[in-house]
Amino acid sequence: MPEPLLTLREAKAAGVGAHFESICSVTDVASKPTRTGGTYQEVSLADASDEVKFKVWSDSPIRAAAANLKPGTIVRVGGNVGEYNGRADLKAETLVPLTDAERSDPALMGKLTPVSLQDPKVMERELAALIATIPHAGVRSTVESILNDQGDRFRESVAALGMHHAYRHGLLEHTLRMAKVAAALLPLYPKVDASLALAGVILHDVGKVQEYTRLEPGMAKASFTRAGNLHGHLVLGAFMVREHATKVGLEVSLRERLEHVILSHHTLREFGACQTPSTPEAVFVARIDDLD
Repeated sequence: MPEPLLTLREAKAAGVGAHFESICSVTDVASKPTRTGGTYQEVSLADASDEVKFKVWSDSPIRAAAANLKPGTIVRVGGNVGEYNGRADLKAETLVPLTDAERSDPALMGKLTPVSLQDPKVMERELAALIATIPHAGVRSTVESILNDQGDRFRESVAALGMHHAYRHGLLEHTLRMAKVAAALLPLYPKVDASLALAGVILHDVGKVQEYTRLEPGMAKASFTRAGNLHGHLVLGAFMVREHATKVGLEVSLRERLEHVILSHHTLREFGACQTPSTPEAVFVARIDDLD
């Protein structure tokens, strides 16, 4: 009877000397220099639980297989658990691409894609209820117009490639958490415009739906789109606000203040902000983003 498949995280926890077999997606293949002037390959494999970089030396049993790998290839990797500097170190001994039959197996593909533990339908309902509390009708309509336009992309998008909420529905989860914090804190700060603050929180990362590729079932990791590389999510989000605020007839002064919230929510230019926060709402949103 074949051994059960382990996630990469389970394999690391199996203990030194244990055998493992996992289904992974190739996220990167790179040639690296050795100290003696030669080269070795570094193959990055990921599943829903973790990402591991495997060093493929000249005498590695997977050297031939690794030579033909490309990002996005789904493979079955097997080997043993070693130890390096006191930590589990996975050593690959076999590496084969999945067959078409295996690729069509939902159970196998489900091991690859990280997904939020929260129910997206419940999160959508909770976010819609918070949007309904935005006092200014024009600001509220701008938010609704953007999210209705994005639809599934907003619901399914990751919030990041690795730092936080880097899984399907991660952007929705991150946005909802921030919106709940904002709703709880706003009564304590009457000088902060509630409409712009709530809208800013909900839309602060909306540009990520265009910054990142969609994390489809069977994929372990999203990546940057061309627009993401050229503009980044702050600018892309501000583009969306300008388009939809104009469409619903939001006053220019409010639109510009909402754009500022998005463009400044990374706080400092060295952290990617297009401008430093200069309104109460912008400071409010940036601080809440730091919490989550």
